[in-house]
Amino acid sequence: MTPDLPVEVLADIVDHVGDWELAKAVGVPTSLPQPSEWVRATCTDQAVLTGQVSAILKASPSAENPLTKTGAITAIRFGYVNVLEYFLSQHHKMFLEAFSDDLIPIKASRHGRLNVLSWWKHGFEQHPDLVPPPKQGSIAEAVDRASRNGQVESLDWWRNWGRPFEYTEAALEYASAKNQISVLDWWRRQHRSTGLPLKIGRAMDMASTAGNVEALEWWARSQLDAKYDRHALQHASCHGKVEVLEWWLSSGLPLMFDQEALTGATRHNRPEVLEWWDRSGLSIQYRMCDIEEALEESIIPGDEARNWWKRKGVDFNANDKEWMKLQSLN
Repeated sequence: MTPDLPVEVLADIVDHVGDWELAKAVGVPTSLPQPSEWVRATCTDQAVLTGQVSAILKASPSAENPLTKTGAITAIRFGYVNVLEYFLSQHHKMFLEAFSDDLIPIKASRHGRLNVLSWWKHGFEQHPDLVPPPKQGSIAEAVDRASRNGQVESLDWWRNWGRPFEYTEAALEYASAKNQISVLDWWRRQHRSTGLPLKIGRAMDMASTAGNVEALEWWARSQLDAKYDRHALQHASCHGKVEVLEWWLSSGLPLMFDQEALTGATRHNRPEVLEWWDRSGLSIQYRMCDIEEALEESIIPGDEARNWWKRKGVDFNANDKEWMKLQSLN
């Protein structure tokens, strides 16, 4: 490698993004700790990281020093077609074991490695005895992973690969959860230009849970039939996503919620969410027995939620009638 930037600058960049594999692949020093999967890696895996067949030959792959999933994934991630060719031709049994379960199309899609996808397609079409064709469900998983990771070029490749284009609801759900706006745009373009059916699923719920206001805004303006239910606000409440709650309140969309939003926020020790509901002006109710149960089952330690309810005037020593009574928060 002959970098345009000084090695020290490259090392700082790689350390900043926290990518040990990338540092080793490009040959720059790093202060990052070795990931756990690489602690158990073989000498063959370490050689694969360089992308050089000469280094792999020097490592002498064998049954005692095989290519493992760790090295296989690395070869795909960095687009080392030469490494794939080497193991296919020289260590076929090892190749089949390391790249089993359609690892190549799934990981190549995730990392946007079109050269690997094209190599794999040529392999199973021309030499199905050497490169196994994809199993049922693997294409959908590959497309879903591409959506999740924002790999529009991978999506284009699959759309035009000459075979059925398969996907599930997870494609748009993952894209929404990861705020992949360019991917959402891609799916909408395909829908409008080619009539590709969209499997929307719980995309808005996923965006709410993740706190992605931009994705929520995209769906609200998309003119697509995005459905949602009470879980959108409930999950946002559990995860402390006040900015999402604010977005829903000002979105103009019909709001769906119930007392689970309060019990969920209480169980997750989210006093800031309880405060938001109290000030929102929305009519939401609770039972003291449900709140006490949520406090006892608290997932996140701390007394902040209990103290908030006490400041609100809730008497946890009330009689049974008050205990079971449905009350309005505001």
